Amino acid sequence: MTNTKKIFKKITINSPQYFILLLFTVFTIYMFGWIVLASLSNTPNIFSGNILKGGLTLNNYRKIFQGATTNAGLTLLNTLIYTIPSSIILIFIAAPAAYVLSRFEFKGNRLTQQLFVMSLSVPGIMVTMPIFYHLSSMGIVNSRLVIILLFVAESVPYDVYYLTAYFKNLSTNYEESAAIDGASHFRIFWDIMFPMARPAIITLTIFNLIGKWNAYFLPLIFANTPSMRPVGVWLEQMVAAMIATGNYGGMFAAVVIAAAPTIILYAFLSNKMIKGVDQGGIKG
Repeated sequence: MTNTKKIFKKITINSPQYFILLLFTVFTIYMFGWIVLASLSNTPNIFSGNILKGGLTLNNYRKIFQGATTNAGLTLLNTLIYTIPSSIILIFIAAPAAYVLSRFEFKGNRLTQQLFVMSLSVPGIMVTMPIFYHLSSMGIVNSRLVIILLFVAESVPYDVYYLTAYFKNLSTNYEESAAIDGASHFRIFWDIMFPMARPAIITLTIFNLIGKWNAYFLPLIFANTPSMRPVGVWLEQMVAAMIATGNYGGMFAAVVIAAAPTIILYAFLSNKMIKGVDQGGIKG
């Protein structure tokens, strides 16, 4: 107990920024824990301030998954269908492109990199409506494949930019040795450079998974039927419906269902994310 007090005192005096982060972490954990407990309670107990009164129950979750209009199971399936393929496709597009931009000098290389950076500053809404107009005219708005491709397209610029910077920091010694041994550029990339960039690739994949899982704007526009909606759109509609009916226990259950997968993913892979952000490769 004494050691704990000394550590806490040291953090508060010598590292105030860490103390602020500690307070924020404790507050976040407390709030999410309260939401989980509220999702296992009912509306009267929630408003009485005693969510544990009468015990905990899974009725809210049961109603959401068994309800004819909630479609929680289909919503989660839709989100997985959109999230996983788009995240995988992104890596297999961005990694080779970033490697070429970082290692090969050719006419238009610098311009291409600048265009990727410039595209990051373009508001999504500027291109969303023209895309929607053209897709509507072709009759392919409510299509899972279209949503996956849109998820890929919106993230390609950042992924290429991030991986280009990462590949530039990797040593060229391994490539030169492999080239001397007669390895092709294709083999050098897939057998040597791609594995060396694994920390950055894992980090990007996690960011993409979390971002696509929580996506709201694009699915709201391009997946505007209940059978197509992912968890972001579903949650907004569920919260609005349950507030209107006074079912706050069900509302908190919907929040937990939507947030739990990304929280679990981050909890298990946060160390790899930090490594990918901090590690700039091996210089030599």
